[in-house]
Amino acid sequence: MATFGTFLRLKDKGLAALRAGDYVAARPYLIQAAECMIELAEANRDPARRAEQEAYAKELLDLARDCDRRAAAGAPGARPRGARARDEEESGARAEDWIVREKPNVRFDDIAGLDEVKEEIRLKMLYPFQHPELAQRYGISVGGGVLLYGPPGTGKTMFAKAIACELDATMFVISPAQIMSKWVGEAEQNVKKLFDAAKAEPKAVIFMDEVEALVPRRRESQSTVMTRVVPQILQELEGFDRKAGRALMFLGATNEPWSLDPAMLRPGRLDAKIYVPLPDAAARFKLFEIYLGKRPLADDVDFAKLVEATEGYSGADIKAVAERSAQRPFLESVAGGEPRNITMADVLAVIAEQPPSVNRRDLARFEQWAAAN
Repeated sequence: MATFGTFLRLKDKGLAALRAGDYVAARPYLIQAAECMIELAEANRDPARRAEQEAYAKELLDLARDCDRRAAAGAPGARPRGARARDEEESGARAEDWIVREKPNVRFDDIAGLDEVKEEIRLKMLYPFQHPELAQRYGISVGGGVLLYGPPGTGKTMFAKAIACELDATMFVISPAQIMSKWVGEAEQNVKKLFDAAKAEPKAVIFMDEVEALVPRRRESQSTVMTRVVPQILQELEGFDRKAGRALMFLGATNEPWSLDPAMLRPGRLDAKIYVPLPDAAARFKLFEIYLGKRPLADDVDFAKLVEATEGYSGADIKAVAERSAQRPFLESVAGGEPRNITMADVLAVIAEQPPSVNRRDLARFEQWAAAN
């Protein structure tokens, strides 16, 4: 079932891309936002409100169709079909201009807690890379596709960086919008460019956040992405040279695994699925040490009690709690008060004002999806 939060996220991204003149990137976000609004309208028992929501969904679909027309007409910011070669020749546009590669320095020890997740990642991803002869002896595949899923703010991107760092691999960071927005109708060529760049590295990790935006559950009118882009990704994964440790890992991350097309989760695709949950007590303690421990604290600040008070909070939530707790004495000092340390009362007041960003219903949905997949 679509949520209003998902609708807002997709709508905001679509409108932002539209305002920037990136019509190809705007279109899929606007269509998905319209689909969310249609689902919300279908569940609404108020006829008047339902009509308003259906009308708004129609407006978003009209905007998406307008994006198609502008892109096909060669509007500024768009690329008409077949213009890629001319653009590259005339403007020097290359894959290097939009593919971000980096060498992360984040290790597993830098991630608070979640030891079970770390061990699962080592087993499924790191050990086959680090022990290629044993992997070959036992028929263990090296590389492939992996899905990291879980609530927002739990550190999926941090885990992706740690994986690349532990492997001493080059990390390629890409978004679905980048793949879809460069040239109209040539998304599959952009996929090939991405994998070609990865093949030039001895070890490579491709990380794509919000992967559901590239391969969502699609209505019939939107099936072309699945029929063109996904097979290209699969072809690139299967064709990569896996000998002598030259293997590629494709990491997709999502806060909405149920929004992925089921075809992407079949064997040989994103078949290794790893749940990144909310931080446990040990992880929350370390998070407070990281985000609050280096700030000036009063003697009454008790991390153990703060851990109890923040059950159900994500890592991003705890970071926000630490920052807002520091703002309280800071603002008092700016207003002319005597500088003081952060007290337990400051932190508890912020916690009382800031509930967890992930609700129990969403957590139950993650658990149900994990059990079914």
